[in-house]
Amino acid sequence: MRFKLLAPALAILLISACATVSTTPTHMPANAAAEQLINEGKFREAALAYESEAAMSKGAPHDAAIVRAANAWKLAGDDGKARTLIAPIPRKKLSGDVAFLHDLLNAEFLLADKRGGEAIAFLNQRRDSVPNGDRIRWHTDRFRAFDQAGMKFDVAGEQIWLMEGMKPKERAAAGRNIERLLGLVPAAELTQRSAGLSASDPLYAYAARELKKRGMPLPMPVASSMSNERSNAFPPAESDGYRPPNQLAVLLPLSGNSAGAGIAVRDGFLSQYYAENRRRPRVNFYDTAGSAEGAKNAASKAIAEGAQMIVGPLTRDEVNAVSNQTDISVPILFLNRGQNTPAPGNLSFALSPDEEGWISADRFANRNQMSVIIFTQRDDTAQRTVSAFKDQYKIRGGQVIAEHLVEGEAIDLPAKITALLASNGGNASAIYIALKAPQARALMAQLKTSTLAATPKLAASLILNGASASQDVVLDGIEIPELPWLLNQYGGLANAESVAKTMPSIRGPAQRLFAFGADAWQLSAYLDRLQNDAGFMLAGATGNLRVDSMGNVQRDPSWAVFSGGRPRVASR
Repeated sequence: MRFKLLAPALAILLISACATVSTTPTHMPANAAAEQLINEGKFREAALAYESEAAMSKGAPHDAAIVRAANAWKLAGDDGKARTLIAPIPRKKLSGDVAFLHDLLNAEFLLADKRGGEAIAFLNQRRDSVPNGDRIRWHTDRFRAFDQAGMKFDVAGEQIWLMEGMKPKERAAAGRNIERLLGLVPAAELTQRSAGLSASDPLYAYAARELKKRGMPLPMPVASSMSNERSNAFPPAESDGYRPPNQLAVLLPLSGNSAGAGIAVRDGFLSQYYAENRRRPRVNFYDTAGSAEGAKNAASKAIAEGAQMIVGPLTRDEVNAVSNQTDISVPILFLNRGQNTPAPGNLSFALSPDEEGWISADRFANRNQMSVIIFTQRDDTAQRTVSAFKDQYKIRGGQVIAEHLVEGEAIDLPAKITALLASNGGNASAIYIALKAPQARALMAQLKTSTLAATPKLAASLILNGASASQDVVLDGIEIPELPWLLNQYGGLANAESVAKTMPSIRGPAQRLFAFGADAWQLSAYLDRLQNDAGFMLAGATGNLRVDSMGNVQRDPSWAVFSGGRPRVASR
């Protein structure tokens, strides 16, 4: 194991004899038909098949069949039946995968009883002894056990293993959680446990970042994630790490259905580029036309013409297409999350609804507001935001009391709010709103006359869609994640009002894409340091930017609160 596991001494003494799984193969093969039922998700039928097998056997085969039946009942959601079946089976007579299942089930029963500290000793197997099909479940149980026991460093370690099977956006969320967990580890423990990792361990990059954040020395340098062949071709870095290449290619949809977004990103990129007084690379723009094929062709052309780095493309289909190309030997800053995790040396940067959901859940949890009512609508952005919010809120221990879908002009809200208050809605400590401005205004007008009027409220930035300062006074008091540039907290560009006057196309949603493009230039100029300096962070137009060990650009936005119908800087 990579981590030295800690457990209460008494628990170890009592059950250490049960904690080691023999690697000797069992001579009691599982019932093939029952195993097939398990694979098909027919857990109850599998449990009955195993029980039937047990009834026709004795000794070790009987005990093995009972343990497998108990596992099937557990998977079917019948913990009571599983506990009853496995209770009389002596652990000391089991071996191989049957012994492992026995330990796993006992650990899960303890976890269900909130006895994670005791469950740890049942999960102390070598990872290579755990059956491949059970590893995610085993790591998940270890994550829960360490979490219940308050062992934050070990929880972070299990999160690293669980990231292997995640989609890119889930990995980005997991990376944020690892940072949060390590931030709770006492200094002495953080130093000691970090020193026990290897420099190439992905957890060490996170631990090193936390050590640097606290001004503490690193036990060893962080292994570079950027190939020397790539970075050696760049001119020398400035003292602050500024090190753009000599030639840079930017791949954007400058024609087609996504041209408006591409042009806004381009204009933001160029505005920040020309604001830099130091050496700047030659920049060539390539039109992807918003298609996967166009992006692939643009990337190949850029490489053929000598690009040392690529920024883009922008849409998910384009990102997926370019990330699958095997002939690209230069670093890429992808401007979206694709299906694949960025290859080593590449980065992924996105302004995504998922990200807003995660950070909103964290803001509630950090304030100990652990029960929430959600108001949302049938909109892809709203649904993605809420889904991410709920996932992260659950991880933080929060409870969604109710979720209400607001339809059309929101004329049905009075009845919904009345029904909500008649049930358990009055117990909510917070309200989360993922609505466009017209629906949000209708909601707030009605909440203000209810007992939920004073309940703290956060909203997704979707609430700015359809905003009207004269009508949005009703939204006063709602907090939203916002870009520092739009709150006049970023001095690297002219303020948003000035830009909108001189560039009429950069208004409304285009402002966010403009800021996104500006930060894309900064990330490209500091890509080398971002990947090789665990403690480095860029103050950007969209937020404070850093890179996790998986190549995801993590962004911490500013917070705004509606006041006088407009978003203003919120207090911490």
